[in-house]
Amino acid sequence: MAMSRERKIYAAVLLVAGAGLAADRAFLGISGARPVQAAEFPSGQPPERSGPIAIATPTLASRLKLVGDVPRTVDLLEATLQRLPAPVEAEVQPVRDQAADLRGQFASSHHLSALASNGRGANALINGRAVSIGEEIGGYVLTEVTREGAVFSGPGGTVELKLPQAR
Repeated sequence: MAMSRERKIYAAVLLVAGAGLAADRAFLGISGARPVQAAEFPSGQPPERSGPIAIATPTLASRLKLVGDVPRTVDLLEATLQRLPAPVEAEVQPVRDQAADLRGQFASSHHLSALASNGRGANALINGRAVSIGEEIGGYVLTEVTREGAVFSGPGGTVELKLPQAR
């Protein structure tokens, strides 16, 4: 009977996991319950020791537990994909059209480089960071992704960032 591609992949993953477990046990030893339990010793007498004292070696699984879990909210690639711009101090200017200034400032400091859409939602790639609908960036919330660009809403109103023209 021929195996499907999915079953071949499953068998390969299972084989690699088994080989990893065997290597872990072979090189690092078996840890866990000891064959002789404390209740088997006569009361008041310590167990007899013969030969060198065995030192428990940690298994791969126990060492990985020490590393800890990475929170799901952390984007591990975000730091490698973008460099944070240096903070710019804004000058206080007379009130003319602050809403237009805010929109212009947002549009000039954020670059749209790609759009993605699937059945679950849409994303926009802004300054190298994937932003989903409803997510905030620079005080503006992504509200809509169209074929031509992304629409943000914020304190200055709505701003549409367009994809750059193909060369």
